[in-house]
Amino acid sequence: MQRGRKLFGLIVSVSIAAIMTSACSNSDKTGEKSKEVDSGAPPAPVTLTFFTHGNSIVLAETIELLVQKKFPHVTLKTIKDGKGTSIFDLLNGGQTPDLISYSLGSLQDLRTLHLLSDLTPLIQKHRFDLERLVPGAVDTVISYSDKGEFLLMPFELNNNAIYYNKNIFDKFGVPYPKDGMTWEEMLNIAKMVTRTDSGVQYKGFQYNALNVVYKDQLAQGFVDPKTNKAAINTDAWQRWLDVMTSFYKIDGNAQAGDEKVNFLKNQTVAMRTGPNYITELPAAMEAGLNVDFVSLPRFNGMSGSSSQMNAPFYVIPPSTPHKDTAFQVIAYLLSDEVQTIMARQGRIPIINSENVKKEYAKDLKGLDGKNLAAFFQDAIAKPVPSTAYDGQAKSIFTNTALVPVYQGKKDINTALREAEEQINKYIDSEMKK
Repeated sequence: MQRGRKLFGLIVSVSIAAIMTSACSNSDKTGEKSKEVDSGAPPAPVTLTFFTHGNSIVLAETIELLVQKKFPHVTLKTIKDGKGTSIFDLLNGGQTPDLISYSLGSLQDLRTLHLLSDLTPLIQKHRFDLERLVPGAVDTVISYSDKGEFLLMPFELNNNAIYYNKNIFDKFGVPYPKDGMTWEEMLNIAKMVTRTDSGVQYKGFQYNALNVVYKDQLAQGFVDPKTNKAAINTDAWQRWLDVMTSFYKIDGNAQAGDEKVNFLKNQTVAMRTGPNYITELPAAMEAGLNVDFVSLPRFNGMSGSSSQMNAPFYVIPPSTPHKDTAFQVIAYLLSDEVQTIMARQGRIPIINSENVKKEYAKDLKGLDGKNLAAFFQDAIAKPVPSTAYDGQAKSIFTNTALVPVYQGKKDINTALREAEEQINKYIDSEMKK
């Protein structure tokens, strides 16, 4: 692990040095095009308290280095989410960050804590071009507000693809999966590579349950924003559950253990999907994994593979006196230069730049010639109406409906009815607070 971190730091430093040299001659690609009057005096020093949460914690040191190079007068005081340093701990201690990095599943926490502010005035003031973001991102962000506000800035995508282990397909003489499959077609492939060989149970397909729920490919939503009641006991969700639980009903393919461990370490899973852990593939490939990718399957009748956006984001709390500086930092982190650095390390860019996309995973050993384009076929679908209760509703749906059904503990109708009851009970309790 320590060796991997040192190697990551070395690669990032080299990438930053090369790209920053280019940035010096092309500084207008930051997405933040403010034309501030240059008084000739150096900017006053500013310290931004930067709170980071979720998977973005691993980017903290890289972000500090980038910001220091771009804005020498800005110091990022980074606080990583952890035991005793959660956002709740900070606020209880009388400290409100100037800039926050958070994950979508916890958006409601920030809303409840009044840490969201409308970024529209800053976007306009600094002339940040929202058209630089990938199609669908702006509409999705606006859907998070019932007032049409732009409350957060996504900084990368969590696009899904199917990872597959070519060694398992070769072992059993089964053709590899292809781009553009339906889930129904993939079910047939999963059946062919779910086998026992020399005492080892090989599983055809596993997925991260909460992740596939967040993708919400049928775009049905979880809570009706007009009634604030659960909206999951529907024909569409019945269909979704029927399809997604059918994989674990294959004899020998019952869910067992962590899909990430089974795919990367044990190498007994033929196909998987879920969070994008492409950065961990080089080590697994050194241990014998022969991996490639195809696009995320779609449901029959869908014209393409599109999903609800699931992206980490930045927000600027309304109480900070450093709104402009915080936004300038955000704008720079969404520049072509920084998005290229992140893309090369396996972070899927949020900006709609073919040049940046071409750099995806270039710094990760062993991925040359792989079907990396599969990740960019997971387009952002039209957003479903958003409510303040969605995050918890998705967790309840996962734990009370999806998991019990694929474990064989509940039938679909019972699972949906009980999940709906739990979601409504949660909403009622929240509305009484």
